[in-house]
Amino acid sequence: MGELIVGDLTMRIALMTFAAIALALFALCEVGMAYAVVWWLYLCVAVAFAAGLIRPVSVRSQLARIGALVGVIAVIATLYLVEWTTRKPFLRDLDRIRVGMAQAEVRLIMGRYMEGTGLPAPPGSSPSNAPGTLNIVGSRSQYSTDTSPSGEMAIRDSLVFRHSNDGAFNSDWGIVSLSSGRVVSVEFSPD
Repeated sequence: MGELIVGDLTMRIALMTFAAIALALFALCEVGMAYAVVWWLYLCVAVAFAAGLIRPVSVRSQLARIGALVGVIAVIATLYLVEWTTRKPFLRDLDRIRVGMAQAEVRLIMGRYMEGTGLPAPPGSSPSNAPGTLNIVGSRSQYSTDTSPSGEMAIRDSLVFRHSNDGAFNSDWGIVSLSSGRVVSVEFSPD
């Protein structure tokens, strides 16, 4: 019987340690690095904390544990719901765009963001002689580029949206590729 209690306690401590480390990493992602964490990962952490804290005994005898669990769930909800940077709502809106949507629907969803790359076209290029290639290293995607009438680099047959001009995020692009006015792919290219 004593081995069962020690084994149970060891398992609970390991589970809560794992959950605490995961929650600390999620906080670092959300607040420190501006990368949104998906909801189901937070749910897994909440379940791990619940399994580590709550025991199959009377509620009255574990009020402190229940209070700790409520506190942890409040921290999880805060991390998930607070928009720490402009990137989080941008990614949520970009995620709403579906293959097959019309260009007008895309602009309706992304209307509150800046449209265009925000980068000047390479020197010597103009709308008539601008073809080039843009390589997105992380995804290994390649896009043909043009020069917009305003002199900005543009991605051919695509809409590009940005959520910020701040130096930390000014090249965060939501690239929506189009064919015949319909969405064929959506990609996020982080700064």
